[in-house]
Parts: sequence; C-alpha cells; structure tokens
Amino acid sequence: MKTLWERKLRMVWQINKNERKSFLVGTAHFFPHSFRKSLASLIRHADTVLFEGPLDESNLDVVRKYGFEGKHDPSLYETLDSRAIKEINKELGGSSGYTECSLAAYMALSNLKNQDLLSLAIEGLRPWMAFFKLWSQFLAKRGWKYSVDLEALSIARKLGKKEVFLETIQEQLDALDGIPFERIVDYLNNFKSWGSFSRHHRKQYLRGSLDGLLNITTSFPTRCASIIDNRDTVFFERMMPYIDAGDTAVFLGTTHIRGITKMLEKDGFKVTQYKL
Repeated sequence: MKTLWERKLRMVWQINKNERKSFLVGTAHFFPHSFRKSLASLIRHADTVLFEGPLDESNLDVVRKYGFEGKHDPSLYETLDSRAIKEINKELGGSSGYTECSLAAYMALSNLKNQDLLSLAIEGLRPWMAFFKLWSQFLAKRGWKYSVDLEALSIARKLGKKEVFLETIQEQLDALDGIPFERIVDYLNNFKSWGSFSRHHRKQYLRGSLDGLLNITTSFPTRCASIIDNRDTVFFERMMPYIDAGDTAVFLGTTHIRGITKMLEKDGFKVTQYKL
C-alpha cells in the first residue's frame, strides 16, 4: 500500500543502443517524499546499480569530519548581511527536534546570550559544510526526511545487486572545496527565498520536469563547474563500461542529467524520459 508520503518517481530516463537498455535516474539528495516502490521496480530489473560516491556511514563520517575542520578568511559569518543573520537566527531559534540539542536552550544554559545562534552553528566549519548544515536543518524541519540516493542504495542491497561508486570520497571532498565562496554567501544572504525555492523544487521534481528544476536552481551554490561540469565528464567515462553492457541503473544528482544525456546522445545512444 502506498503511504501518504510516497510518490511515483518521474525523473527517469531510458538509455538504448544495440538492443541494450539501461536507466538513468536524477536524484534528490533531500526530499519530503519516498519513492520506494518506484525505485524497487526499477532496480529489480538491473544487474548493476551506479551511484555518485560512497554512501555508507563510515565514508559520510569522513565528509563530516573534514567539513568540521576548516576555516575561511574572511569567515562566512563576517561576510553575511546583518539582515540575513537576523533571519537565520530566527529560523535557528525555532528549530525543534533535529539538532543534537536546541541551540537556544544551550545558549540559555551556558550564559552565551550575547552570541547569536548562527555564529555558534557554523563556527569553524568549511563554508560548504556550514551551508549544508543550515540547508539540511531547514529542510528537515519541514519534513524533508527522505533521500532518493539512500533509498536506492538500501533497495539495491536488499535485492543483492552489484553496486558501483563512480568517484572516491576524496574526489567528492575536492569538488566540495571548489564551490565558490561567493555563491555560498549569496545564497545565505537570500535566505528569505529558501521556502519558495524548496516548494518549487518539490513541484518540479514530482512533475519530472528537468527544465523546470534546472531553471530554479541556477543560483544554488552547487550549480558550479566544480560540482557539475567537471564531474559530468568523470561520471560519463566511468559509467560507460556498464552502460555498454546494459541492464544498469545509474543514480546521479538531477543537475547532472542534462550534461550526461548530451554525452550519451553524442555517443549514439537514444535517451528518452521513462514513465514508470
């Protein structure tokens, strides 16, 4: 039985060449709905399932540790507009149940009332980690508790499929370090638009509208060469032996889909959006 929070996955493309078929899925790393049934139907018919990079807890801990060990000069906090700081502090002050403890309660207990919540939340973090910490907390507070990547990995393992990661954790960290500092600052300074952005993102993703989703993410920090363009080439080269063999399901962030499909079509593949 489909739950209230489950939806049908529409960000799926079929890849065909020489009677060999595979699927390409545009993922959402955070989302308010589950796609478990759609994913199970798709993965059940694949021999091999490809992902961007390792998703197990030990590797994710490496990312978290690395992100918590960096500083930037000038600091991210010092660069933000006072208006944005006020807006984010209000958001953090209203947090509930997501963080390890309420920052507001912590400040009250530790006599840190003169230091604001945002400063405490991102102190000593690499800029990209500070952004993702705030962004993930913002989404979690609004019920975005699912991940297409993690659901797909869980199903692939349950079905005993061969799993392949297209890059190493170190390559992912290098890409994250390449996110321009200015893009992170600009997006945080535009905090008041986060609610509208997340609602539009949900709508376009559920519709399976790649163009619609790409149009609203142009200013998102990760829409940069380090995260998209540079990695598209790497993903394409490393996925091709599996695509040539067929019966492969590839899971990549949705913003990679346009670049990857162009490369596939140039290589003689027929790529069509697929309806599950």
